[in-house]
Amino acid sequence: MIYENTEGFIEKDNEPNLREVLFPYLKHWKWFVVSVLFFLVLGYVYSKFQTPLYKIETDLLIKDNKGTKGGQNDLLKDLDLFTSDKIIDNEILILKSKTLLQKVAEGLKLQTSYIFEGRIREEEVYVNLPFEATLLKPNSNAYKIKLTVKLLSASQVMVNGKTYAVNTPIETGAGIILIKPTGKGELSQLLDVKFNEMGDIINDYSDKLKVDPVSKQATSLIITLEDAIPQRGKDFLNRLVEEYNGAALEDKNKETSRTLAFINDRLSGIASELSSVEKNVERFKSSNRITDISAQSQAFLETVKDNDKELNKVLIQLSILKNLQEYLNQNNNQASSLPSMLGIDDPTLLGLVSQLGETQLKKQSLLQTVPETNPLVVTFTDQINSLKRAIQESAVNLKSGLEITKQQLQSKNNQFESVITQVPSKERGLLDVMRQQEIKNNLFTYLLQKREETAMQLASGVADSRIIDVALSSKYPVKPVKNIIYLAFLLMGLILPTIIIYLRGALNFKISRRQDIERFTNVPILAEISHSDDSSPLLVASKPRSMVAEQIRAFRTNLQFVIPDESHKVILFTSNMSGEGKSFVSLNLGASLAMSGKKVVILELDLRKPKLHTGLNIENAKGLSNYLIGKADYKDILKPISLQQDYYLITSGPIPPNPAELLVNGRINELVIQLKQDFDYIILDAPPVGLVTDAQILGRYADATIFIVRHNYTAKAQIHLIDNLYKGKKFSNLNIVMNSIDVKNGYGYGYGYGYGYGYGGYYQEDNTKKSGLSGLSGLFRKGKK
Repeated sequence: MIYENTEGFIEKDNEPNLREVLFPYLKHWKWFVVSVLFFLVLGYVYSKFQTPLYKIETDLLIKDNKGTKGGQNDLLKDLDLFTSDKIIDNEILILKSKTLLQKVAEGLKLQTSYIFEGRIREEEVYVNLPFEATLLKPNSNAYKIKLTVKLLSASQVMVNGKTYAVNTPIETGAGIILIKPTGKGELSQLLDVKFNEMGDIINDYSDKLKVDPVSKQATSLIITLEDAIPQRGKDFLNRLVEEYNGAALEDKNKETSRTLAFINDRLSGIASELSSVEKNVERFKSSNRITDISAQSQAFLETVKDNDKELNKVLIQLSILKNLQEYLNQNNNQASSLPSMLGIDDPTLLGLVSQLGETQLKKQSLLQTVPETNPLVVTFTDQINSLKRAIQESAVNLKSGLEITKQQLQSKNNQFESVITQVPSKERGLLDVMRQQEIKNNLFTYLLQKREETAMQLASGVADSRIIDVALSSKYPVKPVKNIIYLAFLLMGLILPTIIIYLRGALNFKISRRQDIERFTNVPILAEISHSDDSSPLLVASKPRSMVAEQIRAFRTNLQFVIPDESHKVILFTSNMSGEGKSFVSLNLGASLAMSGKKVVILELDLRKPKLHTGLNIENAKGLSNYLIGKADYKDILKPISLQQDYYLITSGPIPPNPAELLVNGRINELVIQLKQDFDYIILDAPPVGLVTDAQILGRYADATIFIVRHNYTAKAQIHLIDNLYKGKKFSNLNIVMNSIDVKNGYGYGYGYGYGYGYGGYYQEDNTKKSGLSGLSGLFRKGKK
């Protein structure tokens, strides 16, 4: 919107008009329809070529039994070493570890892919395979090429068109392979065989595998995988959980296995010692002919045996504590080097050592997949150090108590020794050998019992996890999501023409809308004239009911507001460049003024490239150039236009060598004064102002200046020249007429002009393409288009 401010300057309202913004797109609605249909078809084809993926899911419960009972549990809580969420994070990392994934891939034989060439896309085959292909010795192309394999019979196979025997190494382009029949599937099914690198398989499944806890408080995990083959995905997850439980159970049984090995080793040694002691007893009794000892001596012997048993037990515990302290002082973090705690009864120490072993195993397992600097590894290291400090402190306290017990037992033993000296020599000797026998026998029995307990523990070991639900596949594919694909392609179908239309507008340097003028200048737009393919030079006379004729009449009406004073008779027409329709508009405006009863004359002032007389078939032997050099009177050069009464033309005359100099010699001023006396309106058809200075020379004589701008022809940058002329007041009463507007492209939408569209035939266009003035056809067609 344009309005006048308090200072008299024209200002523009730059608020965006929604209709103006949308109309360039709405008028090309057919583009959008075609584009949307094309992209929807493209989306349909794209979805057909996409491999459908199914979602496979299994649920795993991690048993949170890391704590112990009583004081041990309280101690671990005080240390704050093990919390549920840390356990879950560790287990998630183990489930996604490359070591575990490699075991699963090898177990399911995923190194080999079997591909069936479908009509639309390739489909991988997993079940009911007629044969199995194994890569024995790969070459450099092993993982790059495909082999075409067909099982011909139970004894022959065709590989890349050559026949080989099955169960025999075959030399191929991928290396040496082995084909084994399975007895399943179709015998002559043609399949492409591709071998995969284990690293690529691991990385692929590591990216696809998702392990998420049910909640922060829960110890349950949801393991999901997307796979094109539901059965393969279910097998993979089930095998993954199986391998995970196996690895966890293996880690858990390592300590029990070490204890069992220690007991077996000790039993072997003690069995030999017990045999030797029993032979000593036998020899002593035989040599001394002793069959039994007194009841008193027997009771005393039992007491001594009990004391020795307790002392041996204490000595074993002290030895174990010594080994444990040496292990801690060596700063050894290998769980396999952790000494056995057989014979230690302290529950707190046992719990701490057990937790240390488990933590070290988890750290070793974690280091297989992550570096030492990983935060989880650092957390495990901190936990191990804290456990070692707690174990050291507990071992010192326990050792102190055992040392006191040892002294007490040894004191009793000394007392027993003094009593034994009082026993008769033969009986005393028998007591000595029987005492040794009983000690070894009790220790042997104790170790046998512990071995059985340890073996039972090893046999009954279970993993610290339980499968809640076995792997299940979704009934329908989760990818590709066709609705999303169609929506995406629909948006692309809308976006593409939008971008093209926008870029066309952004890269269009020509004047295409009224706003393109109003954006760069405040010069008033006096009239807008539509494009016409008619060849008639005086359209207002030959087709007075045409749309262009009506617009010329509207131009004539608006001109009365620009020059209301009847003494202001001179109207100058100019433009930026040739071809903008300046001659056509000026000629028809003059004819329209003549129709209104005015006497009008038009001067052909473009002395370099005159056009008017050619189009009107008027001879040009004498004209303005003759008058300006004083060789003719203006009456001699004034010629009537036969197509319109009271309408005259002063032709340019012969082309002079110095047009600009002729215009400043003063003769043009005399001519204008004389013409004002004889005519109501004088129209000056001047040369383009952007090319020569003639128009500016003539501007001093004009009462109003009409600057012609052509639709989709005049450059936007040239509007700045008009604005500079307007601000510099180079021309008096400067106005703009927009010419040759292509209404078929929707120019003027939102202004209410319509330009003849939708008016029910209000304007009448003659279908006659040519009039008798065919000579002007080529001249004015260029100006009007």
